[in-house]
Amino acid sequence: MFGIGNVIKIISILVIVLVIAGGLYYVTELKANLAVAQLNEEKLKDSIAAQNELLESMKQDIQAIQSMNQALLDQDKKHQEEIKNLSDKFNVNAKGEARDFGAIASAKPGLIERLVNRGTVNALRCLEIASGAPLTEKELNAKTTSEINRECPSIANPNYTPTTP
Repeated sequence: MFGIGNVIKIISILVIVLVIAGGLYYVTELKANLAVAQLNEEKLKDSIAAQNELLESMKQDIQAIQSMNQALLDQDKKHQEEIKNLSDKFNVNAKGEARDFGAIASAKPGLIERLVNRGTVNALRCLEIASGAPLTEKELNAKTTSEINRECPSIANPNYTPTTP
């Protein structure tokens, strides 16, 4: 019925059809893989953009933290100077020489009582101002050492400029 030539032709045609069908299947798979790869690439680009935005936000936060930290360090330095000045009020006289505050208090208790009372009133006023109380005209207009609040001149007398270092 079928001759060898016909069988070879049929087998050849079947092989060609199978090769074409396999090629079409392979190309279809490649297209599907390419579509998936393109979607993954878009997702990666989106996530990279989101991470870049986050990095920029973090950089801005770091700069803000560093500037606040520097401001706090500056304020701490100022406070340390004020603490030293307060300590010097008891341990150093006006000429910069060391003194014994206890001996002075024993010798002149009335004078020391008056000075401590005045210092206490000034310190309480400093706390009021630091808590938000408004400055008085007298405090704003203080120009000389005798007019200022000696406990906290930087906040109680903002217009006062010391004449000596």
